[in-house]
Parts: sequence; C-alpha cells; structure tokens
Amino acid sequence: MMAGNAYSIDLSISPTISFEEGELKLDRLKIGIAGEFFGVDTKLMLNFRQRGFHPEDIVTALFFSRDSQRPINLIFFLRKGEEDWSRVAGLLGLPPNAHGMQMASTHGKGKKVGLRKKLAPEGNVFLSFISDYYKIEMNRLWLYTERGFTINDILLAVNLGVNRGISFGLLLRDRERGLSWFMILKERNIKEEKLFLPHRSEMKYKNKPVVK
Repeated sequence: MMAGNAYSIDLSISPTISFEEGELKLDRLKIGIAGEFFGVDTKLMLNFRQRGFHPEDIVTALFFSRDSQRPINLIFFLRKGEEDWSRVAGLLGLPPNAHGMQMASTHGKGKKVGLRKKLAPEGNVFLSFISDYYKIEMNRLWLYTERGFTINDILLAVNLGVNRGISFGLLLRDRERGLSWFMILKERNIKEEKLFLPHRSEMKYKNKPVVK
C-alpha cells in the first residue's frame, strides 16, 4: 500500500479536493504546528516554503538554528550548498544526531537518540518533532515507519486522533486495510476540514530559534 518515499501520500482526499489543494493543506498543517512549537510566525515559514523549502526542511532548520544559535537564514544558505542536513550539522558544529539531542533535551532525558538510517536526516527530525509536539513515545512512531507508513500518514492520523479523541493506531489500521482518508472520514462522520485542523499543544521548544 505504501510508497517508498517517506513523505508520499494519496492526497486525493475527496472528489472535491485536488491533489494540489491537498498538498497545500498538508503543508499548512505542518507549518501551523511548527509555529506553535517554536513560537515562530507562520508567515516567516510560509516565505521559506515559497522559496522551495519543504516543511520538513523548515523544521530541521529551526532546530538547528536554536541549537547552534545561528540565524535561520544562514542555516538555509548552508543547506543550499550541501547535499544533506548532516553536512550542515557538521558546518554548524552540531553532532550528526542533533535531532536525537533535541529529543533528549525536550523530554529532559540524558540519553541521546542515535541516527536512524531508514529516513533521511530531515525525516528523523520531523518524526522527533511529531513525538515531542503530540507527546507520543518515539518508539511507537518508529514502529509504524518500520511497517511502511509514510510520515504524512502518521502525522494526519496523530493530529486527527488527538483532535477527535481517536487512537491514531486505529486510524492507521484503517489505512493499512486500504481505506483512503476520504473513506475514513466518511465512515467516522468527520468533516473533511477536520483532517487538516492543527492541534494546539502546550508543548513548546525550550528556546526560540534565531530568526533575525
């Protein structure tokens, strides 16, 4: 059922929502919850999105900016000249598993989380972000990626589940059975717009990124 790309998803939510509109709604969901978590104006993040950076890249840059105390514009400048985020981390003097360090910092744990090889670095960071924002154990999320679920499906299931009081595992089980998100919403009598409604979490990152 699942494609190989960690971010791919069937965004044809319903006959009334085009693929492009579904992709835009998903981007706005990611940017909305990132703005809540980091305390950053979503207009700034939308500006970076319009410049060609995906929300996963933006979240990674925000973490790197905070951890290195370097301006986010510099982070993106470095990213344009490097193959991946691991190289950028090296230039900033951050360890390759910087995303693991931010998890330990946010949760108050001394244990550093090692770099997973299955996902690209920004995929690791974004999954860590979902874990922090929605207060879900990282191991539970890894279990679903190892079963072949995309990060987008996991995010939609977690966000909708928290908003509606439904176990995200049940929603992903529906996806595993081959149901589209349109069918899942229809079966549960949930309006389409609720799928992309950002959950407002009380979880915030300790220090704001440098956005000047």
